[in-house]
Amino acid sequence: MCDLFAMSCNDEDRATRSLPIFSQYASSNPDGWGVGWFEGNKAVVHRAPCRADWDEKFYDSIDEARSHNLIAHIRYATHGEADECNCHPFTRHYNGRDWMMAHNGWVTGAGGHPDAEGDTDSETIFHEIMDKVGEYQNTGTFRGKYQALKKGIKNVFESHHGTINLNLLISDGNMLYAFNHYSRKPMYMLRRSKSYGGAILISTKQLTDENWEVIPKNRLLCINNGEIEILSSPLVF
Repeated sequence: MCDLFAMSCNDEDRATRSLPIFSQYASSNPDGWGVGWFEGNKAVVHRAPCRADWDEKFYDSIDEARSHNLIAHIRYATHGEADECNCHPFTRHYNGRDWMMAHNGWVTGAGGHPDAEGDTDSETIFHEIMDKVGEYQNTGTFRGKYQALKKGIKNVFESHHGTINLNLLISDGNMLYAFNHYSRKPMYMLRRSKSYGGAILISTKQLTDENWEVIPKNRLLCINNGEIEILSSPLVF
């Protein structure tokens, strides 16, 4: 059921140690992969829809990827065809910069958002979350991104009735946000000290023998340049 990886650092860095380990789980996630990072305000995303395209393109991508924030995904399709447009992460331009999201889980009944390129529930809920972020922030008073994302995530639960499993990684290039809701697939966090400062890795797999911490369920984690900035109280649905 898909796997997620993300990195947030206090300086531009690469994940050339962790991503090759992460790629070993592709055998159980055969329907595509994606790696996304930021160059300034612009998201750069490399994706492919099947294992046949894994090795060369994937390793070229991780060699190229250098950023403060990086998100990767390997896909097991539950909604949508094995097509590049259905591979994560997805992007959307908002308020002068690109945003990026990858999802693990499923949302029954989600689909058909007018801005979606593919036909996955994941891309639809990303656009629904970003719609709510824009709506919440454009009410005439200053409203921060963190509170706006909480509103967007809560809206997914309020708008869809049926099975909802949400593990989310979202970044606007400045911050990395993680939300763990899918109880059968916990998300883990690893803190590392680098010569340039802090770094945090997030994954649905414990990739090394280091001290990976479970991210608490139903709480939105905000990471700023490799340091935890906010961990919300549990979101109530």
